[in-house]
Parts: sequence; structure tokens; C-alpha cells
Amino acid sequence: MKKWGNLFLSGVLLFGGMASSVHAESVADPAGDHGEKSSISVKTFEDVKGNWAQEVIEKWAGRGIVQGNEQDLFKPKQEVTRAEWASMINRIFQYEQAGHTTFTDVSESDWYAQEVAKGIQAGYIQGYTDGSFHPNDRLTRQEAAAIISRILNLQGTGETRFTDDKDIQKWSKEAVGAAADKNIIVGYSNGDFKPNNAVTRAEAVQILDRAFSTYGSWYGQEGEYGPKEKKEEIQGNVVIGTSGVTLQNMNITGDLIISKAVGQGDVFLKNVTVQGKTYVYGGGENSVHLEDSVLLTVIVNKKDGTVRLVATGKTEVHEMTVQTAANIESSENATIDKLTLSEALPEKSRVYLKGNFETVDVAAKSINIQVPSGTLNQLNFAASATGAEIEISQEAKVITAILNAAVKLIGAGKVEQATVNAVGVSMEKAPNKLNLGSAMPSDTTVQINGTNKAVTAVTPPISVSPSSSAGAPSGSTASNIDGNSGNSGSGNSDTGTPGSGSGGVTPPVTNAPGREYGSYDGGSYYFVGIESEAIPVTDSVYIYSPRSGYAYVSKSMINEKDPVMLEEAINQKTAYRVKIEANTRTALPVGEIASEFSSYYKVFAVDNENRVSYIRNIMVLDVQGKQLTKQGMILSSGGWIDDKESYFIYFNRLIKAVDPANLRNKIEISTDTEEAIFRPLNDEDQVEIVGNGIVLTPKQNYGKSTYIRLNADAVETMDGEYKNKVFTSTKYSTFTRPEFIDYPDKWEITVPVGTVIKFKANYGGDTFYFIYKDTYGTSDSYDQEVTDGHGYKLDIPVDGAGETFEFDTKNLQPGDYKLTAFRSMSLYIKLTAN
Repeated sequence: MKKWGNLFLSGVLLFGGMASSVHAESVADPAGDHGEKSSISVKTFEDVKGNWAQEVIEKWAGRGIVQGNEQDLFKPKQEVTRAEWASMINRIFQYEQAGHTTFTDVSESDWYAQEVAKGIQAGYIQGYTDGSFHPNDRLTRQEAAAIISRILNLQGTGETRFTDDKDIQKWSKEAVGAAADKNIIVGYSNGDFKPNNAVTRAEAVQILDRAFSTYGSWYGQEGEYGPKEKKEEIQGNVVIGTSGVTLQNMNITGDLIISKAVGQGDVFLKNVTVQGKTYVYGGGENSVHLEDSVLLTVIVNKKDGTVRLVATGKTEVHEMTVQTAANIESSENATIDKLTLSEALPEKSRVYLKGNFETVDVAAKSINIQVPSGTLNQLNFAASATGAEIEISQEAKVITAILNAAVKLIGAGKVEQATVNAVGVSMEKAPNKLNLGSAMPSDTTVQINGTNKAVTAVTPPISVSPSSSAGAPSGSTASNIDGNSGNSGSGNSDTGTPGSGSGGVTPPVTNAPGREYGSYDGGSYYFVGIESEAIPVTDSVYIYSPRSGYAYVSKSMINEKDPVMLEEAINQKTAYRVKIEANTRTALPVGEIASEFSSYYKVFAVDNENRVSYIRNIMVLDVQGKQLTKQGMILSSGGWIDDKESYFIYFNRLIKAVDPANLRNKIEISTDTEEAIFRPLNDEDQVEIVGNGIVLTPKQNYGKSTYIRLNADAVETMDGEYKNKVFTSTKYSTFTRPEFIDYPDKWEITVPVGTVIKFKANYGGDTFYFIYKDTYGTSDSYDQEVTDGHGYKLDIPVDGAGETFEFDTKNLQPGDYKLTAFRSMSLYIKLTAN
């Protein structure tokens, strides 16, 4: 199979080891050259003036693709070797990823070794049957035609129109005919093709120029490209060859390559759709800006320095693979569904993740991940990620973490739930719920804040009575799907109230006051209890601590472990403290630092030995006289295994039902993906008022796409002065969760070829594929893998949720595979030889 979709691209390389010393000037861009509408930079050589190929040589020299020698000569009549041809191809098509070279006549010390390796990975180099490549042999015209046809996937009839057709060898005849039909390689004036003639440097550039015209468009000058309003379709691939380029209102049917030539500069994509892959090989720490754009697959592989990608507006990135150090930001309403930190990342690389990410898969070893803010809904560490470290800042959270390697979790951020599938795991802060993988020994320990503890002995925070909760139902994981961008998480308290639904270990019952609200002394750690998590700004939050010391309420950005910052926060009235005695109800007046609705403020204690409790979050509400306004909606889920969903619609004030008996009739849902057609709730769906919001818990999850409408006059303020207006949510699209039948709680397994992989999914209606792990692209790319015998696919009926399906691997080769559907989480399978 020609897997052109799996090619990795890069920027400008040297040609054949020649140094450059050429002159540059600017000329009008010739008509018909794709991409550049203004002027282009060219380079001139003394020995190409008047040459029939002068124009294209100078054009590609100006783009940094071809170069001359120290004497300012290009040598256009010099014959090209097979190795030099590979170097030119890699540079013009920007192939960068290197494969494994096994040719008997190519050694690692050869200047062309990496060029040949890139050609192998790209799929256009095959070599001879005896295992050799003949790198220093001259390149023939039929060889050039074969390689170009392979790269462009040209299809021929097997016949040519050349008068010396009989001299064209059978293995190249179809390729020669196809390249000639596209006018990429033309014949001589007498009708001959001369298949065994050598290709000169001038001819090579001309051939590649024509090939690139078929391949796509090149934007090599700073400027803005694309229409102001209506979207334009750009056929083929696009290369951005310099910094300061803005593409707008484009639908690119092929790949987009941000080349190494961009350097440390900026690139802007505004309302751009890329149907192929987006390769990022250039860009600085200011960034590649993605605004209101849709990118199917993004591959980040900038070898020199760190690149920053910022997704804003309504940008959608379905898959992103990071192979080099990078800063990735997802802001506003942008979504990055699946982010993979590849094994290709060098050890000690640093990756910043800021914003909200649906799934983050970490395969790289000994890297550092920093999450300054936002939410990682699903964080998966593969077995290969040994030594990786993730720092979760106070303003960040992880909903579900699967730890299949000895990794370290540090920072004050919140982890709702973690499952340990490896020894050597270290955590600075215990998650709200800690699970032990089914294959792990029962005495497995985890280091928490410097102390080794058996997983089963780690006590999660205490549950809070639903009657006192201000947030989403206890025990849920959550992601913000509507409302304020500042509230990107669960309505749960920050150190959690996993509750009865969490399946966590309940601490011993004591008679200490505040125990019913979550106050608990766990020895090396302790939890404070609060009577309510939604506090009108004029009220006090009542706190219980199992230890004497000081109780604090502060704004969320305050570092509770920094005494200097705490003291300064008190002076600046962004934090307030009172002395507290153990197990004594103590009031913290919220109005000392707050004046209106805000989510969230932190409540915690510092004992007499300066040990900080786990954090509790509260939502500060407006008071009487303020209009009732809907502030957001949160969808909460139990996570990877327990996917029970509930919805929390919350307001800026405490609320009650206008007509309790009629509340459920005021709520409608829609699972229609084309047009929101609403229907009443099912009779068994639960609806209740909790503090400042409505909790809706369906008997069965509604499905992959859900809208919720709350009709007018469903709820009102406690004084009856204000009632709600109509509220319709944006569409919530969840991921399908496949699950191994024989390996529950695992998302990555190693089994021999011939194993029947049984699985089920929580939603039906998807097409599932069992294909190579490194297959990306559109469904056509996935289908092609199946057609070529490299995998299987299976259509799951709409009503197939929870049913058992299977893939038989007996006819597959050993390797790394994935079981996946579009917009689904993936399961990974390594097949080994029997």
C-alpha cells in the first residue's frame, strides 16, 4: 500500500553537501505558480543565465530548496545520482521522518544515509532485489518517473505514446505513462522518451517543479491569503514556506505543512479546514495561531526549539501528535479531542498543556508535562512512559488518570480519579479516588507526599450530603459544556466529595462535630468540612477542621502553601482568615473578599504545624435584588469505567422550583444531531434542585449528542422575585468508550497474534477499526488500511451499546494496533509473534 497519508514532512535542507553563496533578488511571480500572489525571492547563479531551466532553478533556489556551490555555480548539466535525487525530493516535498535503513551499500556514516532513510519512511524508495540501493549510480529518466508517480500516486494504463516505448522497462512503463500524461516528464522532439538517459540537475529541478504543481501550493511570502468572506477550496497540499503568513477562509483538500523555514515566526490560520494532516515543523514561542479552524490531524515535530500552538474561537482539532517540545493551548470554545505525546519525544523534553483537553495519551519516556490551568478529562500514561512527570497547577485538574508506568504526579491541582497499573507511582497529592488495577498485587504501594502507602489504604475525601452540595452530584467527573469559560470543571469541591457514587473507601465513622460534612484527620493529611458549597456573598461559610490553627477563604489563584503569598493576599483583601479550634464550627465571612457571583473560591485550613488541609471549593452567589441568570452547565461522568452521566444547570443565586410537581415537565432534551428536536424527559430520569442549580440524572445516558432546554419559569429565587428565562444548551458531543471484555479496566494490552479481541462500547452507531496505531487521516485512510489487508472494520448497530463484538487477529502481522472509531477513545493492542 502507498501510505502517503503517513508521511512526515519538514523544511529546508542542504543539497548534496554543497555550501551556498548566491545572490537574491525579487521578481514577479510567474502566472500559474500556486500560492504566491505577490512577489517571490529568487537566487541567481552565474552558470544558469540563459539556461532553458533558469526560471525554475532560480525560483526553487529562492525558496531555499536548491543551492549552488562556493563558486556561485549550480552546474545544471551535471548528472544527478540516486542519493542526490532522494535529497532533492525530501527537500521539495519536505519529508523529514526517517525510517530504518537496511540497504547493504548504505552505511550510517554516509552523507546520504538520513536522506535514504527518509525516502524509505516516505515510501518512495524501495531498492533492488539483492538488498542494495546503488546510491552513487546516476538517476535514469524512467527511475525518476517511477518515483514521482509513486509519490503522487499517479495511475497509468501501462502504455505510453513514445516512439521508443519498447525500450521502457516493464516495471516503469505505467509510471512513465502516468507522469507523461500529467506533463511532469516529457519526451524529446523526435518522439523518444530515452528511458535510460541520465537526469541532469536542471532536468531534476524542472521535473520536481512540475510535480509540485500537481502536489499543491506554496506560500513563500509574508502576507494574507484567501478571500475575505466566502470560503475558497484549495486543491491538494499547501506548504507555508515563511513566517508572517495568514491563511483565511480556505478549505484545503490535502495536507498543510508549516515548514522549518517559518523559523521562530508566526503563522495564522483563520477559518481554515484541513482535510488531510497538518504538519508543524516551524513556528516560535509566540505561536502558530488556529482561529475558528477545523484540523483533522496535527503532527508537531519542530526539531529546533519549542513551538507554541494556540487554538481559539471555535477551532476543532480531532487528533494531535506531539513529537518535540511544545506549548499547546486550547482557549475559549476551542476543542482538542485527542492529544498524544509520542514516544518520539526526546527524554527531558518539556510540554505545556493549557486549557481543556478531552484525552491526553502519554507514551514518551522521562518527559516533563506542565499543566498551568484547564482540565484534562482523560489522562493515560502508557507502559512506555516510565519516568514521566506531570505538574498539575492549582488552577488545573485531571478527571481520570490511568497510570500504566512509574510516573510522578506533582502540584496542587486536583485529580478526581486515578487507576494504578504499575509499581513506582509517586503523587504529591492523593486523588479523590484511587483505584488498583485488576492485574496488580493487592499490596501495591504508591508514594503520596513522600510516604509509601498501600493503594487500598489511601483514604479519599469524605462525601457530602446532596442536600448541602452546591455543585454537580458527588462522585462525578465533569467537563464544562456551556456557560462561563472561567468555570471549567465540576461543581464538586476541589478536594473532593467523591460521595457514595465514587466507590471510594469510607473513613472510620467518628462522633467529631463536622464529620458529617467531610471533616477528617487522616494522619499525614486531613480534610476540612463545610456546611454548604454555595454561599450568598453576604453569608458566611461554616467550616470544621479536625486540627486547630487558622481557617482561610481565598480567591482561587492564591497558593495556599506559600505563607508569604497568603500574608500578602490577606493584606490585599483577596484572602481572609480566622483562628479555628479543632472540631469547632467556625464562620468565614465570604463578603470580606467577595462582592458578587464567582466560581470558585477556596476554603482550607493551616494547622499549628503549618500543614495545609485539602482544598474545598465554594461557589459565591449573588444576593437579593440581583436578576436570576443562568451561569453555565456541567456534564458530569464517573470516568473511564463508570460512565454514568448527569447534568448540572447552575445559576447565580439559590433557587427553588416554581412548581415542584411540574419541574421535570419544564426540562426537555434532544439527541438529534441535525436539528434540535426536543422531547420530554423519560419518567425515570431524576430531577432535583441542589443549592443554586438543577441536577438532571438520566436513567440511561442520552447518547453522543445532547441538547438540554430549560423552559421559562421552571425555577425562581428563594424570595420569589425572579424566575428563569428559557435556556438552551449548546450541543454536547461525548466520546464513545470501547472496553475490552477480557481485560476490563485496561486500555493497552500485549497479546500474541491469533488472539480474538472482544470488546463492547457504551454507544452504538459507530464504525470500529482494528488498524495500525500510526494510521491517521480520514475514514478513507482507515478504509484503505482494511482494503490492503492491514486491519479490519466493523459497523456496530445503533442499538449495539453494551453488546459484545470481536476482531480475530490471526491474519495480522505482529505490531502496534489500535481499536478505535472516529470521535471515540482508543484501545491499544501490541500483537506479538506466537
